[in-house]
Amino acid sequence: MPRLTSRRRGPFRPEAGGALLVHCSHHKAGTVWFRRVLWRLATACELRFQSCRGEPVAAATDIAFFRSSRLFEAQDLSGRTFRGSHLIRDPRDVVVSGYFYHLWTAERWAQEPDGHSFGGLSYQQYLNSVDRRQGLLAEIEHCAATTLADMAAWDYGRPQFLELRYEEVMADERAVFTRLFGFYGLDAEAVEAGLRAVARVSIRPAATADVEKPRRAATADVEKPRRHVRSGQAGQWRRYFDDEHVERFKELTGDLVVRLGYESAPDWVR
Repeated sequence: MPRLTSRRRGPFRPEAGGALLVHCSHHKAGTVWFRRVLWRLATACELRFQSCRGEPVAAATDIAFFRSSRLFEAQDLSGRTFRGSHLIRDPRDVVVSGYFYHLWTAERWAQEPDGHSFGGLSYQQYLNSVDRRQGLLAEIEHCAATTLADMAAWDYGRPQFLELRYEEVMADERAVFTRLFGFYGLDAEAVEAGLRAVARVSIRPAATADVEKPRRAATADVEKPRRHVRSGQAGQWRRYFDDEHVERFKELTGDLVVRLGYESAPDWVR
């Protein structure tokens, strides 16, 4: 069953009218951050919030949150009018953030061997068994077939969606969320409630955005290093990619970073 919270009160500007609010994101592109903001917005404005994982949006839902754009299908909205937002991040930073996350995540898919990949190891076991260079190459392969393929397939010309970049929101949370809430058609009181939610779950300073947990120790008696924090600012990929990573990324994603506006020409380098 859809997970719903609260009930409708009507926090929209009269000229905008009420509409279903939709947010679509991508793995390692502010997903948890935006979910927390929109859930708090729903609670403050007495709206029903639904975290969508492939099921149709419920008729009573006011805010539908899709952690992956792949899960969004307009036909699942039953013809309802909607206003939406879509968030992307530099695909190369997605790779780096995903690599460090998959070293320790408790997500089942990363911990269970599939029987034919990585020599019988799970994806997580494999990442922890190789050095960073090889691990990042594996993460480029993984992201190119999943998250980055979704970014490439998204229709960026839909007027119902406000297109946002993770980097822009990181640079000025308040300004971007103010623009977003205005696009949603929220009235002044609801916008302020949303901005209070933004302040409560802010991921600034940027150093708190991505946490690198230690690589898993090979044996129980090996002392694990202390966890440390990595900046979530743009361009972190330059610190971790070498020329081999750049070339493999280009082979698998083509001109994606150019089409998304993160580079001006396909001959980009570190």
